[in-house]
Amino acid sequence: MPSSKKARGMMKNYFINPETGRLRAGWRILALLILLAAVVSILMVGTRTILGSLKRGSSLQWSLVAIGTTLSVFIARKYLDKKSFVSLGLKWDKFAVLDILSGIVNSALLMAGVYFVMLWTNLIEFTGYTFWQDPEALESAVQTSAWVIAGGVFFQLTIVAWWEELVFRGYLVQNLVEGTSIKWTLILSSLIFGFLHYGNPNATIVTSLLIAVIAPQLIYAYLKTGQLWLPMGLHLGWNFFQASVFGFASSGQESPSLISQVPIGPDWLSGGVFGAEGSILIVPFTILSMVAIHYWVKMSRFPGQKAWEMAPGALAE
Repeated sequence: MPSSKKARGMMKNYFINPETGRLRAGWRILALLILLAAVVSILMVGTRTILGSLKRGSSLQWSLVAIGTTLSVFIARKYLDKKSFVSLGLKWDKFAVLDILSGIVNSALLMAGVYFVMLWTNLIEFTGYTFWQDPEALESAVQTSAWVIAGGVFFQLTIVAWWEELVFRGYLVQNLVEGTSIKWTLILSSLIFGFLHYGNPNATIVTSLLIAVIAPQLIYAYLKTGQLWLPMGLHLGWNFFQASVFGFASSGQESPSLISQVPIGPDWLSGGVFGAEGSILIVPFTILSMVAIHYWVKMSRFPGQKAWEMAPGALAE
């Protein structure tokens, strides 16, 4: 009888951390993923039932993903982590807007650098300006305003940046830190983020590894600030300027853009049809971006305040 009770206790401790009384970090992450899949599926099926259809890649579809993700993370944070939603790094203070804008500008400069280096070295060929019109719009008699299309793309990318950072640099990274260490958090979360893109069009093992290599930029931005606003700004600016301004595919996915260009160099340098993230040239530019992040935080925060003292938000109530 005593041995049976001891076995039950050991089994319970396998799931529950006796020091905190909460599910262990790995189980919390798994629970979030199950909850997220269920909530988003319900929203998708419900919307298709009501409307009769749901266009893949539409603003409505991405909005439903963002709503489902936000709700799932809120529930998991409150009832599994037993912490506030804001403690994920969503404190709206005087740095929030500045960090978002800084991230957008940082990524804009990064993508401009990648584009012009590839252009000057004949890795891509400039073919004109499309002004955010897709081929179907160009061939139609009535065209939607370019600014409306650009605004729609910007909105979609904003909500994508919101929910991906909420899940990856928010819930995933912060729970991994609690369950493992900073080193393993960087390795595991980067690999997960990279290989989740393996299902994208034209993805390969190389492109997934490259995304994993550049993912620490976003983790670094979170760790330097203790908030998710800078990673969100970086993510939004990265996707918008990569795909919607300079005309690269975004992780293999095409979208309306200002500039039209085609890759003509080898894929490992030009990125090929996968886009700039498939080029090894993205790595040194990402390193430069991290240097810029360091100096931005150093200049914008109080003198003498250490970045590590402000982060990570998940380690404090």
